[in-house]
Amino acid sequence: MKANPGGTIGLNETIGRDQLVRQLWQALEKQSLVLTSERRIGKTTVIRKMKEEAPDFQSGRPLCIMRDLEGLRTPQELIEELYKDLEAHLSSKQRHLTQFLSLLGNLGGAKLGPVEIPKGTQHWKKLLHALIDDICSQVSTIVVFFWDELPLFVHNLKASGGEAAAMEFLDVLREIRQQQSSIRMVFTGSIGLHQVIRGLRDEGYANAPTNDMRTVEVPPLSLADGSNLAELLLDGEDLHCGNSRALYAEQISRAAGHVPYYIHSLIAQLATGRPTITGEVIETYLAEMLADPNDPANFRYYRERIRTYYSKDEEPLALAILDHLCVAGEPEPFSKLSNVLRYRLHDPSDEAAREVIHLLSKDHYLQRTTDGRWSFRYEIVRRWWKVERG
Repeated sequence: MKANPGGTIGLNETIGRDQLVRQLWQALEKQSLVLTSERRIGKTTVIRKMKEEAPDFQSGRPLCIMRDLEGLRTPQELIEELYKDLEAHLSSKQRHLTQFLSLLGNLGGAKLGPVEIPKGTQHWKKLLHALIDDICSQVSTIVVFFWDELPLFVHNLKASGGEAAAMEFLDVLREIRQQQSSIRMVFTGSIGLHQVIRGLRDEGYANAPTNDMRTVEVPPLSLADGSNLAELLLDGEDLHCGNSRALYAEQISRAAGHVPYYIHSLIAQLATGRPTITGEVIETYLAEMLADPNDPANFRYYRERIRTYYSKDEEPLALAILDHLCVAGEPEPFSKLSNVLRYRLHDPSDEAAREVIHLLSKDHYLQRTTDGRWSFRYEIVRRWWKVERG
């Protein structure tokens, strides 16, 4: 195995996700899923593995449709791509999707070859319902739509069509799940769906469009699996470790927070210099990676996301909390954080502080101990934040 930070990981090179995939399929047999985690944890790799390892249910092997929605901006574009995805999985006899094609023809859309929905049509909701109704009538098993970057699609839809269009789209997806017992949806994305819905709530959106779905966090690897991945990469890059490869692999996994992307990133850094690996060398290369202005591990995302998705009132609170915790020697209780904010920002309310801390937790910056104290969730991110913020 070669270090491949940010690249597509082959399923035979996916380490430590077998049990998670089995658990997700057990949950998916009953309800749809929202997969959440920090960026680069490996959500996309997990759903690719799920698709390839779909189990046989009582009704048969599920029909799995996977689509990255990042480049789409309208419901019409989504329906066109969805039709292509479904057509590729159906027999020639099953492709006669009568309700959908009939409705499309009445609206003036193209029906031969790739379908084309008239631009600006307001009937996309009927078309989507018809397409789903048709597929459910043609397929006797569960149909699972794995939609990667769905939150980003909804964010794009809001930008192109307004808040009302984004709200309606989320509501339509919920309607489909409620009406069709054989349909499952799996949403993933590099920004949390909660961020998108939160923005819509500011515009008056009162619905809970995913309250019928189970939210599951994709965790980092275990210490054993992270160390195994690091050891395979050290071996694949032919880095000289003496008789201590297992020891150094564990050090690398711990330093990377057991996050596959950061394990790959650190070993890629080591591979550029090809030093003899020691504990001191690992620490030196890690420090250089964290300070590198070219940001090879893309840590700047943690700062840019706050600027993009937090309000003007929330941003200074978030920065002050993270600035304090990155140099704190231990997890801090809320009372301490509240005092820090009063000193730095001239008496913000406790409720405003609680809301921002909760948001930082959902966005995987922070974690809470069982006794209610707060700290960075990932040590490698804490170290980068400390360097970056001076």
